[in-house]
Amino acid sequence: MNGIEMAYDVQGEGESVLFIHGAIWADFLRPLAEQPAFSGFQRIRYHRRGYGESGGPAGGFDTQAADIIALLDHLDVDRAHLVGHSEGAMIALVLAASYPDRVRSLTLLEPLPSSSWLAAGDFADLLGILGPAFEAMVGRYQAGDIAGAYESLFEPTGLDWRAAAEAAGPGVVDQGIKDAATFIEGEASALVEWNYGAEQAATIDSPVLSWSAASENPINPAVRAFLYELFPQREEVILEDGDHFSVTTDPAAVAEPIAEFVSRHSAAAALT
Repeated sequence: MNGIEMAYDVQGEGESVLFIHGAIWADFLRPLAEQPAFSGFQRIRYHRRGYGESGGPAGGFDTQAADIIALLDHLDVDRAHLVGHSEGAMIALVLAASYPDRVRSLTLLEPLPSSSWLAAGDFADLLGILGPAFEAMVGRYQAGDIAGAYESLFEPTGLDWRAAAEAAGPGVVDQGIKDAATFIEGEASALVEWNYGAEQAATIDSPVLSWSAASENPINPAVRAFLYELFPQREEVILEDGDHFSVTTDPAAVAEPIAEFVSRHSAAAALT
């Protein structure tokens, strides 16, 4: 599909909910997609290009949005509810702006704000955290220390990547080690250079849910402000005592408000 072999999994029946994983771990959203809260929907998970069992090479956000459209076409899905986590939420934003007629609802779980937006506003100091973290990650990766590279990336925000990957299921830690090149060599620079703002968001007409955790991670307030500026009418859920990796460590708590949002904005709900 779209020039690559793409691995995907479809479970259940009903309106389609497509889960878009973030960086590093192709099966990171498996615990979320398997929650009983989503049992009334067709759940679609896939491995983004260069991750897991999908072919490469790595691609930019526009290419990855086109990958999703090719997958939806292959599955004869006209419109889907998108649930994107981290980098996956950034891809979901690009897809929803480029193909608004294919999106029924949009759930965004802590996308990294656009660097140009950060630089121009009240959160410019975050660039002084993100830039060095990415540089340290690349340095340790080039030295052959992949696990250390991930430590360098997540340590400044206090996130335990290994515990989260283990919670996602057997083999997920090793999967992330194997796929390091896709993220570090192929995608990391695009995250830092991403440019997205109100002009792109203006083309999106589907309901939007902003999900975030009430942790002390300094990025979280910026994420909420970024999404509020893009979508003033968005709905918002904040998980108390959660963090960026709650999608694996506490998937039931993450799933329930998302499933409720998706249900309210389903085609069936619109007919009642």
